[in-house]
Amino acid sequence: MKTKFIKLVFLFALMVTITSISYGQKKGILKGVVSEKSTGSTLPGATIIIAGTNNGTTTNIDGEYTLTNIPVGKSTIVFSFVSFKSDSLIIDITAGETTVADVQLSDETIGLDEVIITAQLLGQKKAISQQLHSDAIVNVVSSDKIQELPDVNAAEAIARLPGIAINRSGGEGQKIVIRGMEPKYAAITMNGVKIPSNSASDRSVDLSLISPELLNGIEVYKSPLPNMDAESSAGTVNLKLRKAPNKLYLLGKGLVGYNDLANDYGDYKGIFQASNRFFNNKLGVLAQITMERFNRSGDVLGYGWGQGGTDEETGITKIEGSSLNFTDNREIRKRWNSNVNFDYDLNKNNSLTFFGLFSRTDRDSYRYSNSYSPGGNSISYSGAATEYVLDLSMFSLSGDHTLGKVNMDWSLSTSRSQGETPYQFNISFPTVIAGGLFDPELDRYGHPRTFLDAARVNTNEIYLKNNNLYEKNTLEKTNVAFINFKVPFQFSDKIKASFEFGGRYSTIDRTRDVTQYTEPYYYLGSGATERAAEAYDGELIYIPSNSQLISFENFENKNGDVGINLEDGSYFPFPVVLDPAKTKHWSDVQKSVLNKSGYAREQNYGVAETVRAGYAMIKINFGDMLTIIPGFRYEYSDNQYEGTIVTGAGAYEGYYADTVTYQKYGEFFPHLHIKFKPFNWFDVRASYAKTIARPSFNDIKPSGFINHTNGSIRAGNPNLKHSLTTSYDLNFSFFDEKLGLFTIGGFYKDIDNVSIPRSIIMVTPEMAEENGWPEYSSYQLNSYTNLPLSKVWGYEMEVQTNLSMLPQPFSGIVLSANYARLYSETDVIFLTSETVFEGGFPPIPVTTYTENTRTVTMPSQAPEIFRASIGYDYKGFSCRVSASYQGTKGRSYNLNKDFDSYDLAFWRWDASAKQKLGKRWSLFFNLNNLSNQQDIRFTRNTNYINAIETYGSTATIGVQFKY
Repeated sequence: MKTKFIKLVFLFALMVTITSISYGQKKGILKGVVSEKSTGSTLPGATIIIAGTNNGTTTNIDGEYTLTNIPVGKSTIVFSFVSFKSDSLIIDITAGETTVADVQLSDETIGLDEVIITAQLLGQKKAISQQLHSDAIVNVVSSDKIQELPDVNAAEAIARLPGIAINRSGGEGQKIVIRGMEPKYAAITMNGVKIPSNSASDRSVDLSLISPELLNGIEVYKSPLPNMDAESSAGTVNLKLRKAPNKLYLLGKGLVGYNDLANDYGDYKGIFQASNRFFNNKLGVLAQITMERFNRSGDVLGYGWGQGGTDEETGITKIEGSSLNFTDNREIRKRWNSNVNFDYDLNKNNSLTFFGLFSRTDRDSYRYSNSYSPGGNSISYSGAATEYVLDLSMFSLSGDHTLGKVNMDWSLSTSRSQGETPYQFNISFPTVIAGGLFDPELDRYGHPRTFLDAARVNTNEIYLKNNNLYEKNTLEKTNVAFINFKVPFQFSDKIKASFEFGGRYSTIDRTRDVTQYTEPYYYLGSGATERAAEAYDGELIYIPSNSQLISFENFENKNGDVGINLEDGSYFPFPVVLDPAKTKHWSDVQKSVLNKSGYAREQNYGVAETVRAGYAMIKINFGDMLTIIPGFRYEYSDNQYEGTIVTGAGAYEGYYADTVTYQKYGEFFPHLHIKFKPFNWFDVRASYAKTIARPSFNDIKPSGFINHTNGSIRAGNPNLKHSLTTSYDLNFSFFDEKLGLFTIGGFYKDIDNVSIPRSIIMVTPEMAEENGWPEYSSYQLNSYTNLPLSKVWGYEMEVQTNLSMLPQPFSGIVLSANYARLYSETDVIFLTSETVFEGGFPPIPVTTYTENTRTVTMPSQAPEIFRASIGYDYKGFSCRVSASYQGTKGRSYNLNKDFDSYDLAFWRWDASAKQKLGKRWSLFFNLNNLSNQQDIRFTRNTNYINAIETYGSTATIGVQFKY
């Protein structure tokens, strides 16, 4: 029924288009670019209007505009932008033809005080203008602001906007969390083309791949319109690539940096951009490349805790210390970004655009760890080496055409993301010592920080226990084609409208391949040790007390200095240090005698998803006061998922069989967006939208590992449903040209069918049959299920202002701040059991299993997010200090809420400064994490810290040339 309805809508749209093309021959069209006179920088959100009428438009993020439905003859066209002098042109319009008019605007002069539009102020003005003129609820980072910020990647820049938190890796931003919804719920696009996911398990995008210097702006749509992808429950982030301006542009930038934690002066980054226009400005060409190397090493101090007894009077369960862990992670990240853009104006009514992008990140790390566990009577040492390469390539060809009165745009794109781990090796070494590993007087369940002094270390008795070698590869290919039509109408001088409709076809092909080679039983000696000795190309050393146990001495770097700083600031050098070259050599020579693991094969899957979509929307303007946009989107999904069922015992691979499942469904997504502007300084926006989130690949894959040793099954759930989100937004904006912009808004989201982990005991054959495992009655199934309803709500505030109305030097101050208070409700499920003995002698044990549900906040949601920055420009000098705060958030949940774990609230500070040296050269200096913010996790309260991650501060200094 819905498909027939869609066809009728598009048939009607086609008739409207044909009629409009004919009618459009009686009118004319005006196109062009609005830019800033002194620098040539384009002005997004500039207003273009026919004097004395309501017929107008605004420029897009590239400063381009198209004004249709202009009467034949001479018309006065007025161009304006916030805090700039308005300009007007008398244009002679010819019926059925397109006229081109490019305009440059100058800084505004208010009374006797001249407002000098500095770089920071211009960036703020552009962002404000885009937000004020957008039909949707959007937050913006302008191109000028991106260039002024000390952000190392796109994720860091996006996270400066209201309601957006950040997930970090190695101390740098990696993924964004919009309004407390996990990264997998956000749609990430580049020039409107969706970036393929590069996560191994879900649909999230690692944004550390993208250098901010590539971007011309960032738009975050909190409430998407029908013409946007429906898979955007949290919102849509659009990264806009640069476009060639109307003159030669060259940029060279180089910097060197220092990492204080690693005491490394080897960081660097280089950027080169070049663009120009040819053939009477018809062809624009832009090319840019960046390369960088940064030390992302870090220290992790870990405290392990366990549950003790429960006080019957207070009901409080005691927390007992269980382990002490030290990790020194040494990691170097190298990154390359390159892209090329071509745009060609075939004529006044037709243009083509092509962009290609390639990005690569190489991560080379070695993790040294020490672990002390008195309760388990264990002291162990381990190492883990990882080589990881993440690639992203995107290519897109698009067109923009004016067909009489109708505007048509289309795009064909292909993208490829690959995350490859050609080498990941971990190796573990426990130790033995006569008389015990710890001082007998030690409280083995006391605070873990006491374990170190009580440990008895004997470096001669450290032996090889196990090792694992992994080879991993995740590859996703995405192809997208879409076409949009937009038809304007003018009902009267006060009422105008535009009807927009279009279609989209997209495919995703994804594969995940993991191979694991393992030997878990070196500590038993005999066969495992003998095979290792035969494969080794040297003479193995064994520990003195047991000639069957391979000694740590074979892998030791006796001149190595590895350690971490403890809580009290003292330095703890690891008593033994692994040699990465020796462990790499060991993995190479032992690979042939290692065993393949079934655990790894179960992680493999294949995905083939196809989505066909269509939409229609109408935008009605009642003067400048009221805009209403009703519309809908329909998407039909045809999906195939492949996996593997593995039967094994313990870590070894047994039998396996490939599986395949299918899902087909269609969803209707209604939309309504309203903008009410009763005054020039005030507007209200309200929106209603429905969106979708398809299950994570790991959750829905038809794979499973059947472990006969412990009677358990670990599996995906191919019957998972997609989640649907219904969003309501209300936003208020207050704007004054002198004072700036203040916005406040609230939102509410209902999310049906969120996917969460679930464990059950299939106690009856009927229950096993119901869950798709008919032959495994009484086994424990660890899989995923859908929740009926989750909720997210909250409010956001933002202020962007400056002191340009004051006399110099105070006029150079630029201020911005935003705050979000977020709430959520979702459920987690825990399985408990109770055994009673019934009958005579001997009594028969009867076990009852119960599912327990707790309502909690979403584990990714920081309840409070605050961002602020103060910038200052004076003549050739510019500086900025920025602060970021994220409140304490839930990380994981336990049946007993006293054992929930949290990420501790933190403040983070950054600073940057730049000094112009003449007309074309600049010297700049950046400080990131200058307060040495640490990532701290804890259980119950901060008396029970789980981990303290330290990455230290970094500093960069460099020079820039711009022509």
